[in-house]
Amino acid sequence: MTVLSIQKLVRRQALPPWQVVIYLVTYAGRGFYAPFVSIYLLSIGFTPVEIGFLTGVSALVRLAIVPVYSAWVDRRGIHRKLLTAQLLVTGGATLGMVFFTQKLWTGAMFMGRDSADIPGAALMGQLSITGAKERGSSMYGKLRAMGSLGWAGASFMSGTLIALGGYTLLIVLSGIAYLSVIPFLNTFPERTAAQNSRVDVPPKRLPAFWIIMASNLLFYVGMNAMSLFMFVYFKEYLGTDDSMVGVFAACLGLFEVPWMLGMNRIYRRVSTRNALMIGLAGQALFTLSLAFLTGTTLLFPLIAMRGFFYAIQNISLTLIVTEISHPANVATNQAITWVTMPALAAILTGPLAGWMYENVGPRPLFILASLVIVVGALILVVWRRTIDTARHERLPLHVN
Repeated sequence: MTVLSIQKLVRRQALPPWQVVIYLVTYAGRGFYAPFVSIYLLSIGFTPVEIGFLTGVSALVRLAIVPVYSAWVDRRGIHRKLLTAQLLVTGGATLGMVFFTQKLWTGAMFMGRDSADIPGAALMGQLSITGAKERGSSMYGKLRAMGSLGWAGASFMSGTLIALGGYTLLIVLSGIAYLSVIPFLNTFPERTAAQNSRVDVPPKRLPAFWIIMASNLLFYVGMNAMSLFMFVYFKEYLGTDDSMVGVFAACLGLFEVPWMLGMNRIYRRVSTRNALMIGLAGQALFTLSLAFLTGTTLLFPLIAMRGFFYAIQNISLTLIVTEISHPANVATNQAITWVTMPALAAILTGPLAGWMYENVGPRPLFILASLVIVVGALILVVWRRTIDTARHERLPLHVN
């Protein structure tokens, strides 16, 4: 997709131009960082077990602090200010990772970054949805597609950049990307709900929310176990080099884009719950397929298949949480969805995944991960009526 075609899309879909830029740039930052962070840590002396342990401790930090400050911000209604702080911490901690290579310092910067980046992405998504509703439109899928496009562009460039400055250059560019968008955050609403929607005591969360969270937890147990070492697996077992890791990482984002752009059409035929279930099942199939690869020949078609399933799972999870949440606590619910559940999953699986990768190998790890994700999809089938009822109960509450 060229710059000209992006401009045409922005005009045709009436997308907020600065929000498009912010999504492109912040997800480009993730595209420089995420595919290579485990490889970078291995290159400076970390072992797979230590990386798994670091991931688990980092998740424990998120679990301890994010729900607390998210609930406080919900009460104050200062969500855009929180997003600004999260981008500052993410960019600063990312740059801090390359100042020194001592394990203690690097681990602290890794945890600082994780404590801000993941919840920041969730908050930015909710602010985008709120802004779209205020304008009477539905465009989150298209904005999120710009994020995938930014990831793809950055990842495609990563091989060349590694040749110029190593993994350090990628991490520096990632940090700069986050910091560079801060002056333009006024394009987002100040808060995730209108002031007349906020209440002193938010309504209790419906049982359907916790059912979805149970499914989400299992999804992230499987997904974290696989994704933590996926790119290392590509290098050590499938024979790719750094440039090809960048290409494969770019394709992960690129193949998501057309599906995210057309998500509204999909929802005319499939409910958000069914779409979420399909997305989970498809990613379980992708994870299982990786376990049986012996080379890179089938990687491109598998990544193309995964693009559809990731897009439909990612967008549907954001939307279904919005549908069944009251505006007064929707930001906290998104934080639980995108921060608390993944953090719990990382605590449960990080050290174990590191041990399995080092001592048993990636293939048994990936097979086990896929089975756990399947169970998460089945939860959505078993409790489908409870979830569908909750969607109809909560939907009217989002009309301000």
